[in-house]
Formats: sequence, structure tokens, C-alpha cells
Amino acid sequence: MRRACGLSKLAMRAAFTALCLCAAVGAAQAETVEVTGVAFDNVLNLRTEPRAGAPLAGALPPAAFGIEALKRADGWVYVRSGRLEGWASARFLRPQSAPGERPPSPLQCVGTEPFWSFTLAGDTLTYSTPDLKPAAAQVAAVQRSRNSTIVWRVAPKDGPVASATIEARQTCSDGMSDRVFSFSARVETRDGMFLSGCCDSER
Repeated sequence: MRRACGLSKLAMRAAFTALCLCAAVGAAQAETVEVTGVAFDNVLNLRTEPRAGAPLAGALPPAAFGIEALKRADGWVYVRSGRLEGWASARFLRPQSAPGERPPSPLQCVGTEPFWSFTLAGDTLTYSTPDLKPAAAQVAAVQRSRNSTIVWRVAPKDGPVASATIEARQTCSDGMSDRVFSFSARVETRDGMFLSGCCDSER
């Protein structure tokens, strides 16, 4: 009887140790990153080794996200995206922010022809055009889409902007430069204009 009890205690200790090991492995998850700073018509090359002259292992599009960063070495990051794996330059990667009830802040948005811009910083949206000095307005409401965690509608209390719809994880181009933005924006002004443009978070 005593022997049976002893075996039972040993089994319990083994099970507890296995549980702790599983928890530790689960905690050591890979960091999730996204591509940044790559031109709209370019790609981020993946290399077989952490150096510029190494053979290519593949390429990621300019606004790729959901990438696993597995290890780092001398300014390079070994990443995995789907079936692609390889070393990418760390300066073209940044931590991916988790979707939230509000868009990232501060967020800088721009549009062309006609030119306009706005900055969303906390509860303040500041809008401007070449003919309009920056006009700041307090945000009255932020509504996240009911069927997407990366789309938000921002409604200021007053000011030139009636509402702005922001969508994350886009490959957005301003049509004037080779810069790639990670967000798109649709703006409705109080005088009836409907504008589109691109945004990026200042992270």
C-alpha cells in the first residue's frame, strides 16, 4: 500500500514537471513583426545567411505582416512567413502592434490631388490643406468595425472632418513617392468632400 502511494506521488511530480515545461515552451513564442520602409514597387529580400551577399531564399512584399521573428544576429533577423524562411535586414522590420479598440496613435495620414493631411494623436485630430491652417478637433467617438479588428471610424466633435475611416495592414501608395504606407484612410469633410489617402503610425 505504501509502495502504491509512493508511485502515485512520483507520477504526480512527473506530470507537474511536464506541465511546467509545456508552459515554459508556450511562453517562449516567436515575436511577430511586419515589413516597413520598403518601396511600393520593391520587395524585402530574404537571405540564406545573415549578410548582404548571401544567396536569396525568397522575398516578402512591402507591407507584409504576421511574420515570425525567430532569431537575430548582427542587424539581421531570421524570419518565417508561411513557407518562406530566411534572414532579413532588421532595419526593414518592426514589431507588429496588436489590433485594439482604437487605431494606433500618433497616426499621420496624407492624400494628394487635392493635398490634405491629418494627424490623429490621442483624442485630437488635426486636419490641414495647403489653403487651410492646421485645425485641431476633439474626437467624439471611435468605432471599430463589427466584422474586422483592423478597421476604425473616427468622428471628431467639430472641425473640417466629419469622419475618417482607417484600415490597417494595407499596401498603400500616395501616388507621388515610392513610400509604402501600412494604413489606408477615407475622409469625409463637413463641406461634402470625399477623400482617400494613406497613413502610417509613428512607431
